[in-house]
Amino acid sequence: MRRRDFLSSLAGLAVVPLAGLATETLPTRRLGRTGLEVPILGLGGAHVGRAGSERAARELIELAFEEGIRFFDTAESYQSGGSERWIGAAIKDIRHHIVLMTKTFSLADRSADSARRHLEGSLRRLQTDYLDIWQLHSVRTVADVDHAFRPGGAMEFIMEAKAQGIVRHVGVTGHALPAANRRTIEYWDRGFRFDVTQIPLNPVDYHQLSFEREVVPALVERDIGVIAMKTSADRRLLSRNVCTIDECLRYVWSLPVGVAVVGMERSSWLRHNARLAREHANMSRAELTALRERVKPRARLDLEWYKGG
Repeated sequence: MRRRDFLSSLAGLAVVPLAGLATETLPTRRLGRTGLEVPILGLGGAHVGRAGSERAARELIELAFEEGIRFFDTAESYQSGGSERWIGAAIKDIRHHIVLMTKTFSLADRSADSARRHLEGSLRRLQTDYLDIWQLHSVRTVADVDHAFRPGGAMEFIMEAKAQGIVRHVGVTGHALPAANRRTIEYWDRGFRFDVTQIPLNPVDYHQLSFEREVVPALVERDIGVIAMKTSADRRLLSRNVCTIDECLRYVWSLPVGVAVVGMERSSWLRHNARLAREHANMSRAELTALRERVKPRARLDLEWYKGG
């Protein structure tokens, strides 16, 4: 039974049991040292929070689950917790069938106390008693990383939450400066053994403040799971005709990443990207090089506006 027929048969009910939907499957990969096998396409939570209403967000999540997506991303800072609330309400029936990831962010604070408050709020809004992945969100500079990893800092509590079993795996995200994420790896070598890192990867990234060149090799060497984001630079690569979404996603999936988290607030985008995932075959080295060279003349930081600290 397809989604439309299934929903029609349950018209008038307050809750649609997502686990009952007929679903597709997507290719999976091992996510680094977590050992998790995850579909190569994940749903970006910031864009779920832009769906316009809780009902629209729920329909998007239903479609994502039907299309085979089992990796759901969000953060306490998205829509001031709104993304978490909408996702939490929608996934109650499938909680144990998905990988749920959220994040803690407080640039001015980065303390254990703020991380503790964020975790309590995230669990409440997501209506769950554990997280599959919890990340220190959006490290900006080397100094920011040092602040978060200091004694009494946010990362100390994140590691404690993992030790207590409240979160299964932990990580760090960053999209401003590769140097900040390289600094987190220095702390990994000192004993902060986080499991995943979420970074921007796309064909233009290769040419400017490149996470692909400056961060990915060190992650792979340590078996830290790579989670890709900004795969089309928030669609700027598409709107400015630098490359297509097909090229962006095929490029990123040809790198050593476990999952690409993609913002897909339109159902047509979600269906299209899920089809790309199902049909994916890695680019050859020659194809990767050709695409990089083609986009090189267009590489400017205004395309990747989030970079630069």
